[in-house]
Amino acid sequence: ESAQKNINLGILRNLNVPLPPLSLQKKFASLVERVEKLREKQRESEKELENLFQSLMQRAFRGELVA
Repeated sequence: ESAQKNINLGILRNLNVPLPPLSLQKKFASLVERVEKLREKQRESEKELENLFQSLMQRAFRGELVA
């Protein structure tokens, strides 16, 4: 692992940072938003699965499940 020890503001000010076109930035933002929505749905599904599993376990321990 290495780091730049002697970097100064002059170097940083002269550093060229590429800026994608606005259309590409918007497309990326839209994609990130879709991914975040999918993640939220996944978290909700995981919670529901956990609730169902806990319910099933309670029924099993009470002897309510019949094979």
